[in-house]
Amino acid sequence: MKKVCLVFVLMMILGMGTVWASEDAGKASQEQSSKLPRVAFLYVNNAKTDYDAEIDAKILEHMKKVAAGRWTLVAGDAYKDKLASMGIQSVTMAERADILAVAKDSDADALLVVEIEPFTVRDVMTFFTVGKKVTASIPVKAIDRHTGLYLYNGKFVEMGQDNTMIGALGNKSVSMKALDQFFSKFDAVVPEKFANVKRLGTPAENK
Repeated sequence: MKKVCLVFVLMMILGMGTVWASEDAGKASQEQSSKLPRVAFLYVNNAKTDYDAEIDAKILEHMKKVAAGRWTLVAGDAYKDKLASMGIQSVTMAERADILAVAKDSDADALLVVEIEPFTVRDVMTFFTVGKKVTASIPVKAIDRHTGLYLYNGKFVEMGQDNTMIGALGNKSVSMKALDQFFSKFDAVVPEKFANVKRLGTPAENK
């Protein structure tokens, strides 16, 4: 009976130790996350396809992967709405000063602007196959709110292509290949531009 009680007590102690360790790990994770720069993601999909929802999901999923361990990615819808109220519908056409103006009282440390322009689709036929080429044009801007400087300002123009000997290809699968090409180029260039962005908080917090 004493052995059973001793085992039970040891199990309770070990269990509590596991809980405490889990809580400590959670606190450490939250503390680390709070020190990461907050990047507001302003995203607009102007592709106007039948599969826009899948494009949006693919873009957001990838940006979350890129942000993991680097930034805290936050929604930028409020900034888009403010720009729209100023008559600016295309976020990547907005001037740097306009973007900074709508974010001046926010807790974002940087802003990442991505816009999907309408895809260009071209059918390709040979004697043996039919295929498609889809070109994706994706302007990207990144701005450090604290310095007011561009971290990146450019456009990615990437092509996806496929062909088949039987039947016809749909635009969707080839468009997704174009997005994969975009991700590959984006990942190689843009994330490193955020290396010096610091978590400084809101203007009110910094007074």
